[in-house]
Amino acid sequence: MAALVAFLAALLIADRAARIYAEDRVARQIGDRGFATKPQVSIAGFPFLTQVAARRLNKVVVSAGGRKLGPVEVKRLDVTLYGIRVSSSYHVRTASQLSGTALIGFPGLAGVGGLPGLTVAADGPDQVKITIGAGQRIKAATARVIPVGPGAIRLVVISAGGIPLAALGSLRDINLPLAVLPQGTTIQGVSVTGQGVLVQLAGQNVSFGG
Repeated sequence: MAALVAFLAALLIADRAARIYAEDRVARQIGDRGFATKPQVSIAGFPFLTQVAARRLNKVVVSAGGRKLGPVEVKRLDVTLYGIRVSSSYHVRTASQLSGTALIGFPGLAGVGGLPGLTVAADGPDQVKITIGAGQRIKAATARVIPVGPGAIRLVVISAGGIPLAALGSLRDINLPLAVLPQGTTIQGVSVTGQGVLVQLAGQNVSFGG
């Protein structure tokens, strides 16, 4: 009986060690796509070694930040992958499904305009306020944020609020493609929160290359 307990304990330790190693490998692969810090990766399912044998991970949760996806920086990316095919070295190749969000911070949106003193803030569930000036000279415009096709969002001014459109730079009407998303990922919708623009992501048969 003691030998059986010891054997099972050894299997549990080996299973956990393999999971930790795989999480690190997947995090490094995703981090190599240009994220400022190493992503956090959690692999679900027990036992893990059976997933290793099949080279198919049931569920992987990824949180990362500080990555340029096209012209804007994503403050935080949170995605869950299902049915992940991996190589023998845990290099992620494909996922049968993906769901998650990408948060674009307001400073990142303001930076697209390329104008000093311009700020962006929430102004409703699908709108942002673009402010220029200081003190009594502050003027604000309102822009709507909408998804455009499968891989971009659009920022379009719907009320200039006395600001000359030229003063808004490219922010008066601009498409912002999230070009570095994995192939097969699409934008399902957008919403404006207190922290920035939250982009809802989904995908099927998502490819990570390699």
